[in-house]
Amino acid sequence: MIKQILFLMLFASFYGGLNAQVWSKSFTAGGYDSNKKLLGGSEVLQLIGHKDMLFASVGYWEDANNIWYGGSNRNIGWGQINRLDNPLANWQEDFFLGSSYLRPEVLKQIIFTKDPSGNALSSPDTVLICAGYSSNFVTRSVIVKSFVRNDVNGSWGESQIVQGSFPAGENYSIRDIEIHVDQQTGLEYVFATVGTQGIYKGKYNASNPGKIDWISTAEFGPLDIRPLGIEVANGALHFSSGSKLYRRIDGISPNYVIDHDFSDLGAKINSAVGGIRGLTKIDNPSGINDALLLMWCPNGQSQGIIYRLEPAGVGGFNRIYETELASLIEGFLPGSIASYVLGGYNEFYNYIDPLSSDTFHLVGFEANISGGGHPTWNGYYKGALFAKRSSNGLYSIEEINGTIDINGESLVANRCYVSSPFSDENALYFGGFDPNGKTATNKAWVYKKDYQLNAVNEFTENESNFVIYPNPASNQLFIESKTQVGQAFSIINLLGETIISAQLNGQIEALDISSLPPNIYFIRIDNESIKFVKTE
Repeated sequence: MIKQILFLMLFASFYGGLNAQVWSKSFTAGGYDSNKKLLGGSEVLQLIGHKDMLFASVGYWEDANNIWYGGSNRNIGWGQINRLDNPLANWQEDFFLGSSYLRPEVLKQIIFTKDPSGNALSSPDTVLICAGYSSNFVTRSVIVKSFVRNDVNGSWGESQIVQGSFPAGENYSIRDIEIHVDQQTGLEYVFATVGTQGIYKGKYNASNPGKIDWISTAEFGPLDIRPLGIEVANGALHFSSGSKLYRRIDGISPNYVIDHDFSDLGAKINSAVGGIRGLTKIDNPSGINDALLLMWCPNGQSQGIIYRLEPAGVGGFNRIYETELASLIEGFLPGSIASYVLGGYNEFYNYIDPLSSDTFHLVGFEANISGGGHPTWNGYYKGALFAKRSSNGLYSIEEINGTIDINGESLVANRCYVSSPFSDENALYFGGFDPNGKTATNKAWVYKKDYQLNAVNEFTENESNFVIYPNPASNQLFIESKTQVGQAFSIINLLGETIISAQLNGQIEALDISSLPPNIYFIRIDNESIKFVKTE
């Protein structure tokens, strides 16, 4: 179906009076989809744009629909992946993880580029993957699995990562997944952090419905504290565990070394809180190579301190203090005292503000506050706050859906965020809530922030003939044509200028866009166009 989309003008300084930002509710837990599936949950854990659709992972920790917290039907109240097909559609259950999967702790889009032998695939395989663990109180066993979506028929295939025994919880909490190509062997692996069991890896297998053959023994582990982040930076795989940042030494017999340690801060790590959180690669503002952003939250006195780690040049990192969220919160909520701040549930999210054209990183958090007369939920500020880091390293605080009313719904913690995957919408989606051990039935939520910008031109768009992914993209963008090869395509900037012009050489074309400045662009084939965001 042919639609008209606006060619967006980002130079808001000239037209600021005509631009607007509008908050609206996208998802309210507790209803049912068109197939009469309960869409409840206590928290939205991740939001991911995948092939022109929006997906949300929803958990049922402390939700009374779950039998562990008072529910009577064990067929509902377990982890779900929900899907939104367009901004005006209703959310649908896309995947039900099954009984005893309390949370889909990971939801991510990853791109496989190599076969198990290290040879390049004829076409990269971009998949949506989720993962979680299931506890069986009869056998007292725990199973950790990953699930990959088949985008042709909408089914999900599974692969077992590891099976173990009680206790479960933090011992099997699977918080992140990352792809890394071993710089010595050339082999491509997908890595998963599995609680205190350690770091597990697997290889791509196109014939496996779950797409991954996992090795059932940890490459590194066990660990004292579950990892809360894994990231590839400067060609190396890093992960965090408590106060320590580890780096993988690639090779036939890989090993891990400590690249940085926060133990000098003298804090005792509470394993439920974690230590290093939100590990994220950014451009190094002080020189070449990648730096890392993180939030330091060691225990119940955490103040949400954000540090930047810059390569030391001889191995390891130098630590640079950036900000303390507790102080920013106290400035944002006059008269309040923030005694505890926890954030960095996922990575700091990179996006381009369409009003200023500046590149920001977002990080959500929760704050235990007192004083000032601000509304609270079990001691936590009732509204959902998030921090924005500008490209020059300055921080500001914003509140989802504006200042919360004392009678408004409890939002508590912004956990995730993503740019709209819908090409006719310029918006950011936010999800969250954190039960914090309290009853939290149907508390999950998704809000979106629409940027209504000035129109300076129009493009005709028809998404039926080609798709692009990932979106946003940093270094590489894939065009998948649904018609024939040899078509001419172009990349157009917001001034209407053609930046790149070439032809599709195959059904899937891989474009190197690393040289493009961060901004919003359009891919155009014939008279059809799709918007994409180029990040750092």
